[in-house]
Amino acid sequence: MKNQVDEQLLWEAFKQGDRQAFESIYHEYVHRLYVEISKRISDQQVVEDLLQEMFLTLWERRTIYQPKGDIYPYLFGMAINRVLNYYRTNKRKPMMLQLWENMPEDLIGLDELSSAFKQAHTLELELLLDKAIADLPTRMKQVYKLRYEEKKSVAEIASLLSSSPHTVHNQLKEIRKRFVKTLRETSYFFL
Repeated sequence: MKNQVDEQLLWEAFKQGDRQAFESIYHEYVHRLYVEISKRISDQQVVEDLLQEMFLTLWERRTIYQPKGDIYPYLFGMAINRVLNYYRTNKRKPMMLQLWENMPEDLIGLDELSSAFKQAHTLELELLLDKAIADLPTRMKQVYKLRYEEKKSVAEIASLLSSSPHTVHNQLKEIRKRFVKTLRETSYFFL
């Protein structure tokens, strides 16, 4: 196994677009990740597809991802997110406990793994909420921006939009309802 300094140098080269660094990361970890995903999904074609998709995404978003510490826990977190998304997309609800029970002992509780989950989910969440905001009707989009980006009160928004506070309040309720619906369609909510 590489030491942390070597891994950080490898990651930095990878972030700069070094294909050899990417291939080194791929060859170092693909088999271990394949084994871990296979423990959770029995269809080997699906496992291969998830790994390909994961590494493709890793390459495409290499400048965004920021593992803190070793690379493997970060990649493991990404792989588990893929598994969870697979279950969600295919309307299967895995037992979260089983996912944790099958996790290698050396990874349980690692800050790096926690960071990997948080970063992957944060990125997914930001993309979903950006889409949800873009899909809002024009007036709701205005209400959203005034309330959550400009931090205006309901009364201030009503005044700016020549509307009643009751109408603004109802629009904010509808916005929250749409956001919750968007979140329920992600891997955040399984139970």
